[in-house]
Amino acid sequence: GDETLTARHQAAMVRIEAVKNEWLAQTDEIRRQTDGQISRYTGKNYEGWLAKIADWAQDESSGYAIPKELERFGQTVLEENLKKGGAVPTLPLFSQIDELLASRPGIRDLILQRAAKVVRSRMQASKRQAHQLSFDDLLKDLDGALGSSLGERLCERIRATYRVAMIDEFQDTDPQQYRIFHRLYSGHKDTALLMIGDPKQAIYGFRGADIFTYIQARRNVSAHYTLGRNWRSSSALVGAVNGLFERAKDPFIYEADIPFLPVEAQGKSKALLLDGATAPVLHCWQLTGQPTFNRGDYQSKMARATAAEIHRLLTLAREGKALIGDKAVKAGDIAVLVRTGAEGKLVQQELARLAIASVYLSNRESVLEQVEAREILLILHACQNPSEERSLRAALATGLFDMDARALDGLASDERAWESAVQEFMEYRSIWHRRGVLAMLRALLHRRNLAASLLASPYGERRLTNFLHLGELLQQVSSELDGEYALLRWLGEAVSHQSGEDAEQVLRLESERKLVQIVTIHKSKGLEYPLV
Repeated sequence: GDETLTARHQAAMVRIEAVKNEWLAQTDEIRRQTDGQISRYTGKNYEGWLAKIADWAQDESSGYAIPKELERFGQTVLEENLKKGGAVPTLPLFSQIDELLASRPGIRDLILQRAAKVVRSRMQASKRQAHQLSFDDLLKDLDGALGSSLGERLCERIRATYRVAMIDEFQDTDPQQYRIFHRLYSGHKDTALLMIGDPKQAIYGFRGADIFTYIQARRNVSAHYTLGRNWRSSSALVGAVNGLFERAKDPFIYEADIPFLPVEAQGKSKALLLDGATAPVLHCWQLTGQPTFNRGDYQSKMARATAAEIHRLLTLAREGKALIGDKAVKAGDIAVLVRTGAEGKLVQQELARLAIASVYLSNRESVLEQVEAREILLILHACQNPSEERSLRAALATGLFDMDARALDGLASDERAWESAVQEFMEYRSIWHRRGVLAMLRALLHRRNLAASLLASPYGERRLTNFLHLGELLQQVSSELDGEYALLRWLGEAVSHQSGEDAEQVLRLESERKLVQIVTIHKSKGLEYPLV
């Protein structure tokens, strides 16, 4: 309904006032029914609670606030703490307190509802004014148009243009998208709709996936095809996975719509050999000891066990007793899949305790997405205009210069220090113009002794590698661009719109290739590792 904020506020205050008035009127009766009758309702603490509530009941400006102590006088709490043989409190006020606490007075939800409405309509209005559409609008408008009186003509136009539609990753389809496809292609002999997807991925709800949309689509189609062969893993591993899922009854719950279909394998022929014997391809570990664990305990025990197993494999490999095919197992062959970054850190710490280096690759990010790219952008701006105070101050404030607020403030008041910084950046500019951006960044690296200061800081190797990598990337790009301003514009755009797919831009850290890889399940999709 259209409840107003004022009406809600008044109703809330009426409820609070009622409890306050009752409390003040019944103080003696409250004491009679609780003092000594209820466990621990006696003495100094008890007197403190009563005093706190009395203050609140007399305070006309307390608003929606309810003192914590009031919770001790709800009917439910009182009965739970009743002494053996004590009389059950019967004052109606105690139940009234329960009701007040069960739905605490306030207007937050109403304000949020109102805000959601206003934001939605203001957003639509400002998009209309700017003549802009979002991806969501494209779907919403098409959905609306197909359902309108002109819908049939629009359908015919689209079908004539696109006789065949193939939708990959179909499990990520939401109900609105499916309504559009269904309206366009359902029941037409001269068109085809091919939906390609894996419902087991929709279970995780990535990208707004909706498992029920998938199920509905599957039921609307009679021709089902499956890909029956795995081209990546060894047949032993695929056999083990088949075996595991075939043991479970309805492993994906909606058995009629998402059956488990065993597959064949035509992938790797190499196996892991330990001490000359082929190792089992799939292990399940079980924690022994106490039957109940809290989550933190469980995670640290599993991380420790994982690190110990990796240590065992690498030790055997050094003795030539752990081989993949005919090569000894290396740290870089091993991947640990984790759910979250926090789990990744745990595993990394446990490995570090055993002196095994690892890298947490949450994703293969682009070097242009890293903080160093933004820092270099600010530095280049300052080199281009060294006498412009704002640019220079922003460059000096970057983490690469490692100056704290006091040092930066000192620069502002020390004329000579400021002049020397301006001079330094003018020199950088002249190197940039004469010998290119890479030479300039290397001069900065040298002059400011960045290598030593970075390597002494956490993740220093990563930061230094990014800095040098960006220098090379900018040098390469500048050979295709005309002048320094064009390079600044390119970097500015690249930093703000990052796709990160370009192989040139993917982070590189040579030492990482040789380390144990820790990856989230989400990011591991489509990647291959010898041992997981």
